[in-house]
Amino acid sequence: MADQEKPEKVELDQVMLAMDVVDLLRHEQALVERELASEERDQALFEQVKRMYASQGLEVTDEIIADGVAALREERFVYHPPPPKGSLWLARLYVNRRRWAIVTGIVAASLVAVVFIYQFAFVMPEARQRVKTTQDLTSLRENLAVIRQNLLAESREEAARRQAENLYADALRELNRGDVQGARKGLTALEELSGRVIQEYDLRIISRPGAPSGVWRQPPSKPGVRNYYVIVEAVTPKGERVTVPITSEEDGATRSVSQWGLRVEEALFERIRRDKADDGIIQNNRFGVKARGFLSPHYLMPTTGGAITQW
Repeated sequence: MADQEKPEKVELDQVMLAMDVVDLLRHEQALVERELASEERDQALFEQVKRMYASQGLEVTDEIIADGVAALREERFVYHPPPPKGSLWLARLYVNRRRWAIVTGIVAASLVAVVFIYQFAFVMPEARQRVKTTQDLTSLRENLAVIRQNLLAESREEAARRQAENLYADALRELNRGDVQGARKGLTALEELSGRVIQEYDLRIISRPGAPSGVWRQPPSKPGVRNYYVIVEAVTPKGERVTVPITSEEDGATRSVSQWGLRVEEALFERIRRDKADDGIIQNNRFGVKARGFLSPHYLMPTTGGAITQW
């Protein structure tokens, strides 16, 4: 029985010794490789190991040392983990569950933060803007309807009502397109029209000292021809002077002015000039009247309606 166990013990001792040789070689290999060329390394390792075991009083055969060098080259005693697949992958996942839980938590928290930032920085402002736009459009629609109704109720002439309807239709078109700015411009135009319709004033000829009551102009295209104008201003029943939008027949520009010239015949121009020259006062200085509900004044003196805003 003892004879049968001896060979196995000898073989196991040799294996353990070979593994010890490999372990020693791993520590000595770096030193040898720095100093020798590749073809000389194996022999150098062999000699180095043999001397080290001899110095320790251990007898190691050349065969075992050579086998250890070969095992080192073949990485015979190096552990190579199997590829992660099947149940082994699941087992590793379970073993590292804490680490994966932390990583998963961090990823989840990052995703939540990204979603929150996106909602806060983009979605919510856009939603608020849409709500505000809807509210603005609703408010504009109500205001447009109210001012249109008031205009139609106040207007006493077809021209004013027709202009009110046209402005309302334009503003409503912009409103239906979702154009808040365009609708606001339409509302402003309706408000200005409403102001003109409800306005009341007299047209009075300027008769103050030092201020011209009339002027004449010579058109560049008609040499020798004169156009005569009487200078008027708008005065409310309370005696306040107001500005009125007037379009000049000379350049076509519309300006809000407190004084402007109305074109008249030469005979009327001369009559007013003589009236003022008599005592410095124009006795009949009421040229027209602008009543509530109308866009234009009713003229008490003959005029073409042509006007100038600069002289």
